[in-house]
Amino acid sequence: MKKERNSLIFSMFINLVVSLLKIIGGIFLKSYTLITSGYYTLCDFSEEVLAYIGGLIGHKRANKKHPFGFGKSEYIAQILVGVIFILLAIYLFIKSLYLEYAQTNPIIAFVIISVTLMQFLNSNYLLQIGKDIHSQMLFASSHSSYFDALLTIISSLFILLSVWVSFFDYLGVLFIIIIIFYRGIRIIFDNIILINGQNDNSEKITNKIKSIVKRSKNVTFSAVSLVNVKNYYCLTVEIGVEDAITMGELLRLEFSLRKKIHNNIKSIKTIDFEILKN
Repeated sequence: MKKERNSLIFSMFINLVVSLLKIIGGIFLKSYTLITSGYYTLCDFSEEVLAYIGGLIGHKRANKKHPFGFGKSEYIAQILVGVIFILLAIYLFIKSLYLEYAQTNPIIAFVIISVTLMQFLNSNYLLQIGKDIHSQMLFASSHSSYFDALLTIISSLFILLSVWVSFFDYLGVLFIIIIIFYRGIRIIFDNIILINGQNDNSEKITNKIKSIVKRSKNVTFSAVSLVNVKNYYCLTVEIGVEDAITMGELLRLEFSLRKKIHNNIKSIKTIDFEILKN
């Protein structure tokens, strides 16, 4: 547990440094897209802080008053994160309407390369530690860092084009605002479902999922957790993967399994994965 917390604190530090580099670099090099991306990374930082605090409470054992355990506090913490994302998106959109956009300084390419490398390295570090100690909190943070790095790369296209045409800087800002808003809505929706749902042990659905996972290469089936919400299910699947798997490979594997499960079981609404080491 101490290793998990220390790793999460390290990741918080990296995200804070990356967000400050983006914001300060964007200010001095005239890129509002990079500044907006910095705010997005700052949201990742706040998400990790809340997950850390929620995890401290959530690891307590369940009792009659708290049948879900204190883990329910983790869902509430994540809903707060979703609210922060939505409020930030609204604030940035309003502010974007009144900014004066200018051509970006080409030196900004060095800032983009630096922060992207930091994010990929941080994601890989969290993935390895997460596999070693079986920490879903670190897996989630690793996903976030990897996604943020990919978002930085996509945003860099708008940034580099804005070196010649300033309007692309505005388009880059809008692109990141949409991503922030969508992520906020999704976080709130998923966690409200988990709070209101009830555990369900449908043998029919479990056997179907087991069959789908077993047909996939380099992955083993471990367990399934189903939460029933009215007429549909929220699913958590435990899968075993090879130690050498990278985050990119893991994301492609998860995408493939999600697609297969959704195609075969229409009543599954959301799917999360817990990763184990084979």
